[in-house]
This record gives sequence, structure tokens and C-alpha cells, in this order.
Amino acid sequence: MQKILAILNKYSILINSICIVFWLYIIYENYKASQEGNSFDERKSYFIIPILFILLSVFNMYMVEKRKRRN
Repeated sequence: MQKILAILNKYSILINSICIVFWLYIIYENYKASQEGNSFDERKSYFIIPILFILLSVFNMYMVEKRKRRN
């Protein structure tokens, strides 16, 4: 268990960055689909969840940096 936590702590910035890129891709694909179908009002909810996950990843990155500075 400690090995897993050590790996997650060491690569957490990279993992969160990959997550942010993934969610930005999801937002882009939803935006393209809504432009093609002119259904942006119907698909607004598809943008909220990825934005929340992006904010969560940014918060995780902030906490990792805060923990590293403390130690």
C-alpha cells in the first residue's frame, strides 16, 4: 500500500495533468457535437461535469504542491 501511495505522490502532477487533458477533450467533443446539431442549450449539462472534474484535478495539484512545500 505504501508503494502505491509513493507512486501516486511522485506522479500526481502528471496524472492530474493527463486527467485535465482528457476532460478538455471531452468538452471539445461535446462542443463540436452541439455545434453540428445546434443543440447547445440541450447539451449544457454535458459541460458541467467535466468542468467539475477539471477543478477537482486542479485542486489536487494545488494540495500536492502544498504538501511538498511543507515537507
